[in-house]
Amino acid sequence: MEKKKQTPFTINSKFDRTFKIVLDSRLGFYDGKLYPLYTINGRVFPDTPMLTVKEGDLVKTTFINRGLDHHPMHLHGHIMLVLSRNGKPTTGSPWWTDSLDVGPGEVYEVAFKADNPGIWMDHCHNLWHAEMGMTMHLSYEGITTPFQVGKKTANQPE
Repeated sequence: MEKKKQTPFTINSKFDRTFKIVLDSRLGFYDGKLYPLYTINGRVFPDTPMLTVKEGDLVKTTFINRGLDHHPMHLHGHIMLVLSRNGKPTTGSPWWTDSLDVGPGEVYEVAFKADNPGIWMDHCHNLWHAEMGMTMHLSYEGITTPFQVGKKTANQPE
């Protein structure tokens, strides 16, 4: 068995925040038409959960894919360390990434240091899935924006 190289945190670290992200799909309406919608914790954007962290937090997220599609989840502004896949800790060289393909039935645990304050998008990099609901945000405590989400805003493109 390969020995794992040293990382700033491991699967056994004490995490300040832990999140569970369940990826799935369901039928629903989008712009008045029936489509497969892609969900995070049963919801579609803009009603998906906002993950909130504090600068300096060590954050662990568990991705669970209950659907039939691959979801390359992409977190803006941060690099994640993959801790485990399907309950088995990663071995060998550290697996750092900003996008992680979570296949059907797979479960991944990842971690990152909250060291880049802002409001960051976290979404499926299959952009059809992101457009149809699989989008959320990571927000730092104390960071706000005057912008709003939705088609009725002046934010373009939306």
